[in-house]
Amino acid sequence: MRQILGLSVLTGGFVRENWKLEASRFTGREPDQHRYDIETPKLDSTAVRVSWNPAPTWSLQASWADLISPEALEPDQDERRWSASAIRTVPVGARGLWSTTLAWGRKDRSDGPTLDGVALETALKPNADWTIFARAERLETDELDSHAGGGHGDVARVGKASIGAIRDWRVSGTLKFGVGGLVTANRIPGALKHAYGSAPTGGMAFVRLAID
Repeated sequence: MRQILGLSVLTGGFVRENWKLEASRFTGREPDQHRYDIETPKLDSTAVRVSWNPAPTWSLQASWADLISPEALEPDQDERRWSASAIRTVPVGARGLWSTTLAWGRKDRSDGPTLDGVALETALKPNADWTIFARAERLETDELDSHAGGGHGDVARVGKASIGAIRDWRVSGTLKFGVGGLVTANRIPGALKHAYGSAPTGGMAFVRLAID
């Protein structure tokens, strides 16, 4: 058993050739705002994941989880979650890599609608210095309606697309320093434009230290 910020997890698994099965019992409730205390573990929730690598360039997985009372503000609400993803990673040139992920997730609350989301992301690393990345996602949510007075409102389908790049410099044998940036465009339904604008966009610049 391990404990991270009050979230206790007990995990077991089985591996055979290119298949892996994992099962976990854990505390479904998210940690509270007191990050330095040790909360009593309940191990009341369950998660199962199966992974398959049919080839060196492919990784597939599917998972299911049953969470008991994950939100402190809605203690009577449980959730079931599903996910599935496929990752394809191929070499590019002499030392480059190109990795692409397609992922789907579903959240089913005990007293609410079923919400789906899908994401497609890709990262191209042509050499040791540069990484170019992009991501597009579309999801269903009921937490953006500002007129709902808190809690949950109507289900809205929103989308986001991002593209960016990172330039890395080698600092030491395993440490790299990078500078990057990205731009993002969001798509929202008409009912939410009064709160979020007709075409919300954004950008970000950042630095990072990475160990490889």
